[in-house]
Parts: sequence; C-alpha cells; structure tokens
Amino acid sequence: MSIPTHYIKKRDLLHSEKSSPAALSRVGREFLEKERFSDALDFFEKARDMEAIRGIKEAALNSGDTFLLARLDRFDRTLVTKADWEAAATKAESSGRASMAAFVARKFAPVANAATAKPAELPGVAPLAEV
Repeated sequence: MSIPTHYIKKRDLLHSEKSSPAALSRVGREFLEKERFSDALDFFEKARDMEAIRGIKEAALNSGDTFLLARLDRFDRTLVTKADWEAAATKAESSGRASMAAFVARKFAPVANAATAKPAELPGVAPLAEV
C-alpha cells in the first residue's frame, strides 16, 4: 500500500473502520520515511503504535519541533516532560526557529498574580456606558 497523495484519500484511509492498526502503522512509516512527521503521527495515533510515536518524539526533540511535541502532549499528557520541552526549545533556538522556542516560553510563563488582575466580567454585566 502506498501513501495517499490526496487529502480526502488520506482522511478516508485514516478513519475507515476497515483500516487495521497494522495497515495504519505501515502507512505511517511510509510518511515517516518521507519526513512527513505530522501525517505519520496521524496514522500512528490512530493505530496506537507507541513505539512509532516515541520515534516521532525523538525526531521532534532532535529538530526542536515544538509543534510536534504539542501534538504528542495532547495525545498523551505523560509522553512529554518539562525537560523535553526545554531541550526542544534550546534546539529550536539554536537552529533559528525562534517562534518554536517562544512557544515553549509562553507555555511555561508564570501566571499573573490573580490578586492584582482585573476581574473578568460576567456575561450581561457590562457597565451601562458600554451597552
């Protein structure tokens, strides 16, 4: 089986009840060979292929790809540690991907002090001057 070249064929293969985990993993590995990591991750997640998912994590850490780490974190909250985030940010910064490093900085930025923050307005409770 070769990888789908059209997004609709990819979607149909990914979400078909007839697609076995082995077939999904095989297609994911083909995407991985072409360095299409996000597409590969789609198939590995659907197949629940944890070994391949760990391979995607290594690729993300090696390249400093915080987008892929965020996807992995949404899939399994225990998969990406804070040390992984910091290592990816360092790698992203050193490879000229400042926006990916900034993503990690924002993710772990301290929360503003709630005591000094302006309280949020409830719906329908705006001052009359704003109505």
